[in-house]
Amino acid sequence: MCSPLFILAPPRSFTSVTCAMIGQHPEMIGLPETNLFARDTYQELQQLFRFRARFAHGLYRALAELGLGEQNEANVNIAIDWLEREPTVSTGDLFKDLLSFASPCRLVEKSPLHVYNSESLQRIHAAFPNAYYLHITRHPRGTCESIYALRTSTNEGMQKLVAKNQGLAGRVRTIAADEDLTSEKLWFDPHLNILEFLEIIPAEKQMRLRGEDLLSDPDGYLPEVAKWLGISTEVDAIEEMKHPEESPFACFGPANARFGNDPSFLKEPALRPYKIKPQELESPLSWNPDLGFSDIVIELAEYLGY
Repeated sequence: MCSPLFILAPPRSFTSVTCAMIGQHPEMIGLPETNLFARDTYQELQQLFRFRARFAHGLYRALAELGLGEQNEANVNIAIDWLEREPTVSTGDLFKDLLSFASPCRLVEKSPLHVYNSESLQRIHAAFPNAYYLHITRHPRGTCESIYALRTSTNEGMQKLVAKNQGLAGRVRTIAADEDLTSEKLWFDPHLNILEFLEIIPAEKQMRLRGEDLLSDPDGYLPEVAKWLGISTEVDAIEEMKHPEESPFACFGPANARFGNDPSFLKEPALRPYKIKPQELESPLSWNPDLGFSDIVIELAEYLGY
């Protein structure tokens, strides 16, 4: 069975576009966020999906596309029914099913949820001891500001829903844009989990790459990634990688599985010119001018090349 590639990074770290780019290589397929390794079995995963329904969309879309050949409402329903017939199946075995459906191509998976829990990373390693890992980083300021902007946008959307239907007022909880928005929780902790996990992974099976560098110079970095993975570095293959918008998951899905990726990416999946912006570690945080990055965040950021 071909070794899969797992992209490890917190949310808003360019993982959607990175996964889609690598997945457009003729020998690879980039998945949406399956979130499979957040739990041991599908039955346990269902409990998570019950409270965060969007977390299931990527898995449903992947099964519909790879197993049934098309993402539509009927195929998503078939995928859900198939999953519920054997709820005690391990999530590792479900990923092996996806690998089988994708063969001879290799899979790329990028669920940010996995990096917030070291147990999730250990599940991946136990199921796929020969997997490859790409650690994507982004400046802590860019990461946290992007999450802040997403929360603000989500809250505005929630308010519009309530304005149209007051009956939703008691069911919709608006999360303060800066609630739990600490750089330690959103940036430091997941990167520390990744670094500690990668200590047990052979050097040849892991690569670290600043997302800003990849997006600003895809012609320079994509061949390096391909060479590391042992896949073709021919010009035509690299050119295909520069078209993430061609991925079957680079768009909104059917009504019963709309998401599975960063909504911003789903709206505009094409690779756009990217220029690295200078970002400071010492200045106050834009979402709370009374705070700045802690010493441990600054130390880790400098270690990662910021």
